[in-house]
Amino acid sequence: MSKKGFRQRSFAEPGCIGCDAHLDFGLSRYCAGFKNKKRRKAFRKSDPAYKAPKWCPKRKSPCEYRIYSYANEQTSALARAFAEDEIRGELAFPMAYRYRLRAEGKTGLTPALFFENANSPDEDPLFEGESIEQGDVVEIDTGLAQFFFYCAASHDFRPAFFDVKRVHKTAEDSKEAC
Repeated sequence: MSKKGFRQRSFAEPGCIGCDAHLDFGLSRYCAGFKNKKRRKAFRKSDPAYKAPKWCPKRKSPCEYRIYSYANEQTSALARAFAEDEIRGELAFPMAYRYRLRAEGKTGLTPALFFENANSPDEDPLFEGESIEQGDVVEIDTGLAQFFFYCAASHDFRPAFFDVKRVHKTAEDSKEAC
């Protein structure tokens, strides 16, 4: 696909208004989300009014990525044979209970940069040492929000709705829970 075929996507992060650590006292705004501080931090006049500031304690820098693959080969074969992962226009709706976490790490890519690089025809790897196959779901976690992308084909990534709570736990995860 050429860049002309893509609509300009915006991957907006939530602001401070909905955050449980955001406090309003009259005309003053404070953030109480810092772990080791008993005091809350006041917003400056130069801080954005609606977006989270750069110093937000929830913001992850660099962003984290997670790659989810089908839980096993049988699930993968069945999903591809019946094309069960729904793709409606530009959005994908993969069923999370068929997936497991395959890889995770840190990346310097924002969700918008990842989307742009993943859909470009360049053959550069998106993540060092990680391959992304057809049907995989990639999560970019900024700390303020999680963004999911479904790999429909090589260089064809689409924003996806994905419920992480329903993902298969690996054997290592289930041992830690006990």
